[in-house]
Amino acid sequence: MSQNIKFWKVSLNLLLGLFALLYIFSSTVTELYFLINDPVAGISFREDSENKQLVVAGLASKGPAHKTGVQVGDRLIQINDIKIKNFDDHDQATRDIEIGSPVNLLFERNGKQEWVSFTPGPRIKVYTRHIFTSLLPGIIFCYSLCLIGLFVFLKRLDDPIAHIFYLMVLFWALAMWGVFSESDILLKILPRWLSWVNLLFFPLAVGLLVHFTLIFPFKKRTYLKYKPIYLLLCYGPVLMMLWGITVNMVNSTWMGKFSTFGYGVWFTVCFFTAFTMLGYSAKKAPTPFMCDQAKLIYRSTLITLGAPIGLHFIPQTIFNFKLPYTEFILLLAVLWPMSLAYAIIKHRLMDVNVIIKRGVAYALMSGVVVAAYFVLVIGSGKLLLFLTGSTNEFLTIISTLLIAVSFNPVKNRIQRFIDKRFFPTRFLYRDAIRNFNHKLVNVVDLGKLQNLVQSFLFDEMQLSPVIQVWQEAHSKKMRITESSGLRSYPSLEIPEDSIVLTHLKSNLQLLDFSLLKQELKSEIEPELEIWEALQTEIILPLHTKGELKGLISLGGKTDQDSFYNDDINLLQTLNDQLNISLANALLTEELREQDRLKKELEVARRIQLSSLPAADPEIPGLDITGVSIPALEVGGDYYDYLEFKDGRIGVVVGDVSGKGTSAALYMSQLKGILKTASKFYKSLKDLMAEVNSIAHGSIEVKSFITLACGAFDPSKKKLFYVRAGHVPLIHYSKKSGKCAELTPKGIGIGLENGLVFNRELEESVTNFASGDIFVFCSDGISEAHSPLGEEFELQSLRNIIESNGYTSASELREKIISSVLEFSGDNGQQDDMTLVVVKIK
Repeated sequence: MSQNIKFWKVSLNLLLGLFALLYIFSSTVTELYFLINDPVAGISFREDSENKQLVVAGLASKGPAHKTGVQVGDRLIQINDIKIKNFDDHDQATRDIEIGSPVNLLFERNGKQEWVSFTPGPRIKVYTRHIFTSLLPGIIFCYSLCLIGLFVFLKRLDDPIAHIFYLMVLFWALAMWGVFSESDILLKILPRWLSWVNLLFFPLAVGLLVHFTLIFPFKKRTYLKYKPIYLLLCYGPVLMMLWGITVNMVNSTWMGKFSTFGYGVWFTVCFFTAFTMLGYSAKKAPTPFMCDQAKLIYRSTLITLGAPIGLHFIPQTIFNFKLPYTEFILLLAVLWPMSLAYAIIKHRLMDVNVIIKRGVAYALMSGVVVAAYFVLVIGSGKLLLFLTGSTNEFLTIISTLLIAVSFNPVKNRIQRFIDKRFFPTRFLYRDAIRNFNHKLVNVVDLGKLQNLVQSFLFDEMQLSPVIQVWQEAHSKKMRITESSGLRSYPSLEIPEDSIVLTHLKSNLQLLDFSLLKQELKSEIEPELEIWEALQTEIILPLHTKGELKGLISLGGKTDQDSFYNDDINLLQTLNDQLNISLANALLTEELREQDRLKKELEVARRIQLSSLPAADPEIPGLDITGVSIPALEVGGDYYDYLEFKDGRIGVVVGDVSGKGTSAALYMSQLKGILKTASKFYKSLKDLMAEVNSIAHGSIEVKSFITLACGAFDPSKKKLFYVRAGHVPLIHYSKKSGKCAELTPKGIGIGLENGLVFNRELEESVTNFASGDIFVFCSDGISEAHSPLGEEFELQSLRNIIESNGYTSASELREKIISSVLEFSGDNGQQDDMTLVVVKIK
């Protein structure tokens, strides 16, 4: 047991397993006793509450009652000397009846009464079919699940997924035992509260199934994001059953029906969610290995549990309707433990293939350690209290805890010794990879990296053969460059359309070649000769920036042992570290280019900063503020303030196509053109025409600029506005409390020499009043994307403005920017964001 395992959790889980085994074993014994000693006539009754009578609902074929001519629908009047009105009377009348003792029953049929006499037989003879259709399948199902769960739990004590799996199969065993078993003698013998606990088995089984599918074979992103909601969905049926117990105690009919229906609906939703998550895992698992596991569990669970649940339980729970012969569909459930065992053996599910080989001994030894520790702690505590003569319960608890803490290091050392004895390569690999990672940190030369990897895998990891295959510098061909463990190998060239290379390029994850060979079979046959010549079992992809650069083919272990999940996980970790080192080595060769680009970006950033206003202007009657936030070191957005010769104040916001130095230079040119031209042109349309004429001859053919320009005349309360292909201007009216978009026509600057530009461009005039707000922005705000791919859109911007129209320009600016960044979340800022807010005082 590793140092990070909490002993109380392990102990609690083991106690739950012990409880489950004892409960099922005790139920099995009582069920067998019930079959042998319970005298039956082969009649099942239903209660007619209106007439206060029991009515024959079913008859066992060739049973004692069936032979006397009793028919379904007959009404029971009397048993021997006791009148029968309900099941309580029936139980009292049959309490002292024994096998072989004659019984007299009075029935009523069509208004006529008739006595019937027969001798009850043992249940095992009357209901022989029950043994083969219910009891034996139940024993196979429940005990198999308990054993599988216990083995997996003891093997993966430090794995939370294994814990959920263990609890899931445990409660499925408990829940389904109640379905397969007919006797409730044990519940009558045990305290009443245990029958209430029994009602929680099925809800917990279903909830744990959902919980398991949410984290197996990987934790789903939606589960991590909405974990409390999913946990409520998982364990909500438990709350419904607690409500149902309360309803039964107060004996409310309508509340009981509502509780049953609600539980049924929740139950159905849980099952649908579980199968959906398994189906999602089968398609979206990050590795083929996980996909195979998820597919097998999904298909087997859908057939063996989905069919019985969908055809038997759900109709009865929600609609109170039983489909004919669905009890035989329950037999499919027996195949579920078998499918889990198959997944464990074939697909190394949680490494239980190790258990097949040596897990029983490991489980027993681990169990002995845990049991000895438990006995030692409790025994030492009792001895201490005996010697001191104390009976204080608080002192008992404190002393037991102190003794547990004192002996825990010793117990951990013993468990670690057992782990090393049974799984030595696990510890060898862990220590070796830890030391190797320290060496990798200092290796930035590609040749040294190749030599170090080859030596480590062959000598220290004891894998053979180890073959390195790298892409040639000036072609896409893959050739062998390093080999250890093969005496000779042909001059192999791996074709570009190789199935293995295609798989590695699409996944960039460790590849278990044996699983790929089973999955593709005929498709991979043409190239099998290559990989069999290399004795390939595991392939590590070498990649950087999403591009496959090479691969490492690994043969088996030199001790002829199999690869287990721990080995696969450690090799995947090693592969990740190798790719990081590979990226560092390749980056070293690109440092000079990066230094040049860094200097260029620094120059561009200085140009861009010099193009933007140093501070917001102070204009009587206007509250103006602006900001530009580049997505990268250098952005393509631009904003500025202009002073027209007639006293109007201009606001201009633009977006230059492209990034880097060229975009920064265009911005600088644009600022100079606008500053100069605004002194000579009164009309904004004429101003834009002049800017387009100059820009068209100055910028590259593929580049262009979108621009929005507004001129505020505070004395006349008017805004003059043009839009050259830019994002619409938003106008908030304080009077109406609503926003409107100003969208005069216009195309981008620099697209053509002016003929179309001048014809398309429109200049609009808008009146404004005190409290009105105008918001200029770039598409980095309106087209910001959330992690789910949704756009922020202008409507969201309008909503923010309408909700915050009372604030100052700077407060509104910060509110908009923070809202956009919050909306983008983990997606981050994808484009430059520029925003200018003008509020009329």
